[in-house]
Amino acid sequence: MRKHIYQACEALKRVYITGEQLEVVVMSSSLSPMAVKLVYGVLENDVKTEYIISRLVQDRPRGMTLILLKVGVYALISLDEVPKFAIVSECVEVAKRLGKGDQSGFVNAVLKRVAEDKYSLPKPTDEDYLSVNFSKPQWFVDALIKEFGADVARDILAQPVVTDEHIRVNARLSSLENVKNALRADGEDFAESEAGGLCVRVSPTVRRLFNEGAITYQAASSMLAVRAMAVQNGKSVLDVCAAPGGKAIYISELCPDSKVLALDVNSHRASLMSNYVKRMRAVNVETGVADALKPDGRYFLHGGYDYVLADVPCSCIGMFRRHPDTFLKKRQDPAELHALQSGILRNAAQAVKPGGVLVYSTCTLFRAENGDIVDGLLKGGKFKKEHIAGFENIDGGRYADNDGAITVIPHGIYDGFYIARLRRMA
Repeated sequence: MRKHIYQACEALKRVYITGEQLEVVVMSSSLSPMAVKLVYGVLENDVKTEYIISRLVQDRPRGMTLILLKVGVYALISLDEVPKFAIVSECVEVAKRLGKGDQSGFVNAVLKRVAEDKYSLPKPTDEDYLSVNFSKPQWFVDALIKEFGADVARDILAQPVVTDEHIRVNARLSSLENVKNALRADGEDFAESEAGGLCVRVSPTVRRLFNEGAITYQAASSMLAVRAMAVQNGKSVLDVCAAPGGKAIYISELCPDSKVLALDVNSHRASLMSNYVKRMRAVNVETGVADALKPDGRYFLHGGYDYVLADVPCSCIGMFRRHPDTFLKKRQDPAELHALQSGILRNAAQAVKPGGVLVYSTCTLFRAENGDIVDGLLKGGKFKKEHIAGFENIDGGRYADNDGAITVIPHGIYDGFYIARLRRMA
């Protein structure tokens, strides 16, 4: 266990202290499977471990000592297969290896109390029960209840984390059947999704298929945003916030005779998107660098496109089951976020031809970033919501009867997402 605990602490240092993204840390580190389990477990249980530690110490520790305690607490409350005395003693040794030998006695004392269950958690009647029980920030719990009601909020909080990846077949280079056969040949389990992809465990086979361009990673909810556009083959498409490029490439596969222009404000992300386009052989996708808040005539042609997609920057709260470090990130100022999203949508709307379609989407849950932004555009009188067709067999048909906007609640294979389809008046 010592090696696993040490690796987990070093990886979590990069997440908690340096602020790196969890996926980047895991992909760039040679972590053991147990270390990966510890890293994800600590982040998924951050609120709960913080609560437990706060009940056992007067002065909250900092830095690597706190990280080590979180790893130890998570292991003690979750790893039934490892003796508790072993977890405590190994954490003490790791404290010394981390250069925190002077804290080893403190670490030992705190973790022994956890091992002996000398702490208490909130009761169901306590105000912070849901927050601690489901290990989510209180502000998030309160916002969910306000937005969706107590029952739906509890259902969202109770959803398990997502461990599998959702992949989509590149129709230009392979087929669903060929990919399934490749997975079967290597003994890999998979499940077909109603969104049109496969749910898989990331494995050498999956990585090989990805490197060959036969598949790509794309969340089921993201695919729904593209399907909501229902682009007619041959029509022009603009994606104003396209990086990393998955939606633009998917559109290009569905509509091989369409020209898809994929833009991003960041030149580095645009470059990565260009490489992605090449790997997927998306010959009808053009990439470029442009600021959707400061559109110029080169790309943002006034009324120049039949379909425009504005998948805008957002708080990404809907992705919390897939990205357990979501709640560690600094919350954006609501007014600044509103201005950013409204500005992008307003400029994207200018690029839509009369009679054309504009789709607005986010990977978040709350109305302030979703319906309120769309309503602001609708007040101008040039657009109206239009029913999103083709979702009759999606998610049990819960989106079949819609007014042109849907909120996908995070559950099963779906991340939290908002999609609105708007038609420009002719």
